[in-house]
Amino acid sequence: MYNKILVAFDGSKVSIHALQHAAKLAKIANTKKMVILHVNDEPIDLQQPVYNVEIDQLIEEENHEILSTANGLLLEAGIPYETHILEGDPSRQITSYVKENPYDLIVMGSKEKGLIKGMFLGSVSRAVIHSVDCPVLIVK
Repeated sequence: MYNKILVAFDGSKVSIHALQHAAKLAKIANTKKMVILHVNDEPIDLQQPVYNVEIDQLIEEENHEILSTANGLLLEAGIPYETHILEGDPSRQITSYVKENPYDLIVMGSKEKGLIKGMFLGSVSRAVIHSVDCPVLIVK
């Protein structure tokens, strides 16, 4: 049923909860492949002087720290998985990735922004739901 599950993961509490839910679902469904996709959307401000700092190394360390929670949870659960890191706008990157690599299910958390902010700012989960052809499970 769900042989390939993609989990959008940013290290937040809601994304950890979404990952936990996806792990339970993967166990029940005997999922063959789970992919954790982290999109680094923080632009680096190079307006400030940078001395003796390896920017790529700092980004890599931050990504490793964010994904360490996911790695620990899935290793403990015994679920086969892989991680991928992309950069840019999360909704666009997730959508592009899914169009190039089809999945049976996308699992992601949703941060409640309230009606007014959600209407004007939109949200990653809303954009993904309207842009992909597979089911999307939103976990609060």
